[in-house]
Amino acid sequence: MTHTNAPAGSPHGGWETRYRAALGRAGGRGEALLTGSAALALYGFRCVPAAADVRVVDVLVPAARRLTPPPGVRVHRPARRLPPPVRLPPGLPAAPPLHAAVDAVRALRGAHGGLDRDRTAALLGELRDAHGTAPAALAAALRAAGLHTRPDVAPVLAALGPADRAPAEIRARSVLRAAGLPPPLWRTHLHLDGYWLTTPHAHWPRTGVLLHLAEPPYRDDDGTVDHHNALESLGLHLVHTTPRQLFREPESFTAAVREALAAAPHGGVAGRLRARPWRRRVP
Repeated sequence: MTHTNAPAGSPHGGWETRYRAALGRAGGRGEALLTGSAALALYGFRCVPAAADVRVVDVLVPAARRLTPPPGVRVHRPARRLPPPVRLPPGLPAAPPLHAAVDAVRALRGAHGGLDRDRTAALLGELRDAHGTAPAALAAALRAAGLHTRPDVAPVLAALGPADRAPAEIRARSVLRAAGLPPPLWRTHLHLDGYWLTTPHAHWPRTGVLLHLAEPPYRDDDGTVDHHNALESLGLHLVHTTPRQLFREPESFTAAVREALAAAPHGGVAGRLRARPWRRRVP
């Protein structure tokens, strides 16, 4: 289970009604997808407002469609064709995380309307560290969108570096291998009955055991705790660890993983989880 910015409020009112209305007004024959901050909120990004607090709903429509967006809706168009939709609870179609993040970067502005390097860095850093996007893929997507030279983007890309894996993930892989534990699947997006459920750093198939690497504390308003509780209500077992613990107390980490695997499978949904890594081509 991962910490995410889970949507708040009634499942059939408020923000959901607004999101569906935005899709309906822009979608024509149902082709519009949520993108930008609206989609990232549903994916669980902590650096964007919660779903109920997103003021402008970003939607992605076919390149050839021409329309004037209503107030509160911002329209984006792909360079070529729409990416495959991802169905997010409660059944809303969204662009894949990388595409949604690029659209969010395009729309990012600071308090006074200027570019905001800190917010850009937070978004791109979370995309890499919490959602497993390689810096090379991130740079290619931003280059294809013509954003890679923007003053708030170029230095952040340089700081992210060329490494495909964060140091904590490299350490976790090494510790698990040295302990002789079964290797998990890394950087996969887990779906339950066709819907995106969560994006752990790693998971062990058919066991219900998920790994999350993050530094607490978690903000009370970002949906992290709520999402964890929701995953635990399904019976899934989340092994929490921090980069500091991985380097200082690796034995505690491996003991927690070994204990969780020994008690597996966890929950009745473990066998229904499907791992689906993104395979989006960037021109």
